[in-house]
Amino acid sequence: MSGTSVLLGLFDGVHRGHRAALGELLKQSGERIVYTFDSESVTPKGERGLLMTDAKKREALLLLGADRVISRKFSEIKDLSPEDFVEKVLVRELGAKKVICGENFRFGRGGLAGADELRWLCAANDVGFKAVPLLYDGGEPISTTRIRKLIESGEISEANRLLGYEYGFDGKVSHGYGLGTEMGIKTLNLPYDRSLALPKLGVYASRISLAGRRYFGATNVGKRPTVSDDGVITVETHALGLSSDSYGEPLRVGLVEFIREEKRFGSKDELVRAVANDIKAVKELFKDE
Repeated sequence: MSGTSVLLGLFDGVHRGHRAALGELLKQSGERIVYTFDSESVTPKGERGLLMTDAKKREALLLLGADRVISRKFSEIKDLSPEDFVEKVLVRELGAKKVICGENFRFGRGGLAGADELRWLCAANDVGFKAVPLLYDGGEPISTTRIRKLIESGEISEANRLLGYEYGFDGKVSHGYGLGTEMGIKTLNLPYDRSLALPKLGVYASRISLAGRRYFGATNVGKRPTVSDDGVITVETHALGLSSDSYGEPLRVGLVEFIREEKRFGSKDELVRAVANDIKAVKELFKDE
């Protein structure tokens, strides 16, 4: 392997800041590799908060133009010295002619080395180097942590603006509890992946892609306190204009705007009226689209 350019980073969420760094990689000739890490191997066990799964991250990076994405478990490289990481991984394994990273990139045992050290080590190995400045928005750098906090507080439209796309959920339509049908409101159900950042519980206006077809919808992310006490978080979406069950079909739900907090209603009739108001709010939001 020779003549490769390598972009280093975790890239959880592949947000606008990550895309600025990726833009530097795409300017290079030869094979363009993103070298990243399995997000779950970096996140403490049992802690949710990822902006996307590793599979979606890989898909996004390839769609944006990377020739190859190499993802390693963090445990495989965390104890390497900075010198060994550059010489064994970047030079010998990847044949890097140029290395790119964000200016806040850390590496080497204990994360003791940063972009300056990487610049010197690359120079010593006759490898080009570029540190990409952080991308600022509103006086603050765009970061995964900043976006996660916005999602968790229900500020989804601001989170989406920093991401450059709509935060949401992917999967196949699964069987729910049948309560939507019982109340005359069909829903598309997705299991909630506990590794992902949990939005503020409540109802969101959403954009839906169902087996290639597009819909607007009202999506409830929550525990359904009016009808259940099991505490299980579900993602249930009523897609405007959809009458079929669509079980097993691929579904993408992108959250657009927070409508209201989840609450326990006194009866199912109250819940039905609330959902009707949610649908009305969604129609109003998307009336010009």
